[in-house]
Amino acid sequence: MGQALLEARRERLRRPFLEAGPWIRRLLGTAPLQPLAAGWLTTGDAPRLETPAPLVVQELSERERDVLRRLAQMMSTEEIAADLCVSVNTVKTHLKSVYRKLAVNRRNEAVRRARELRLL
Repeated sequence: MGQALLEARRERLRRPFLEAGPWIRRLLGTAPLQPLAAGWLTTGDAPRLETPAPLVVQELSERERDVLRRLAQMMSTEEIAADLCVSVNTVKTHLKSVYRKLAVNRRNEAVRRARELRLL
């Protein structure tokens, strides 16, 4: 585990530790690992993982927000296009832009991230 912490710290990889769950917090609080995690993965005396705030790379346009709201309502691409009176290709273009701006790859991830960021 110590070697993994050293490698991850060098590469600035926090995600594997953040997603590992509560068991990792207890392990990071042990004497041999605490100095390796201090100030990088844990703060203060109590071992706890810092949760990085999700960021929007770029602000969503109003039309992208419209598409995202309909996406959250579980509408298909065709339904979104009909509802907004645009082509399916236009909706796909907006979806790609939303995914890029929210740093996600899938519809459900976009909706989840938007809710985390209070965009929905």
